Amino acid sequence: MPSLPVGPFLAVLFDFDGTLTHPDALDFPALRSAIGCAPGTLILEYIDSLPTEEERIARRNILADFEMAAARASVPNDGAEEMIRMLTSRGIGIGIITRNTRSSIMESLKNFRSVSEKDFRVIVTRETEGRPKPHPDGVLSAARQLGVAPRNMLVVGDFVFDIAAGKAAGAPTVLITNGRTAPQARIPGTLPGTASTEPAADFTIRSLGELAGILGL
Repeated sequence: MPSLPVGPFLAVLFDFDGTLTHPDALDFPALRSAIGCAPGTLILEYIDSLPTEEERIARRNILADFEMAAARASVPNDGAEEMIRMLTSRGIGIGIITRNTRSSIMESLKNFRSVSEKDFRVIVTRETEGRPKPHPDGVLSAARQLGVAPRNMLVVGDFVFDIAAGKAAGAPTVLITNGRTAPQARIPGTLPGTASTEPAADFTIRSLGELAGILGL
């Protein structure tokens, strides 16, 4: 693992779907087909680009239905609840950052046995003020609310947007692969301030249990 000029790590900001929950609960191809969004196009940004408010509302309702169905079907990722309990016991601040709605996160958390909303000091969603990932706004906001400098907060996620947002905010990043080949995604060049190809994470892990070593726990 690389040695970073940062530390100590005082907080951890988690992506939600595919990070704290098992991946693939949301059927993205079916969602894209339902809202008419082409592969490779960002879903939220596509909806915002539609010409009329009526079209935008209709697509947002479809998106919300897909997200809620996925939330009800989601299950905690391997080691997620154990890691959250460990971080809480050590006084490390925990947050969530997601492009989903808060209501879908609350629904997913019902499937956790020993973790609930109160375990997270901050939850950043697409309803939160600021631009969503891959922009750094949510990471910076979370760091402020957690009372730490971005360099002392790990950003953990399973997708390029999580890594891009963390790096743009000056936070060390952790890519969780869930035992798969690390994604080779591209960020559309139309997004200001983001890289055109996948930025490299500072750490790569297969499962959440490996965070303990990075945090020195």
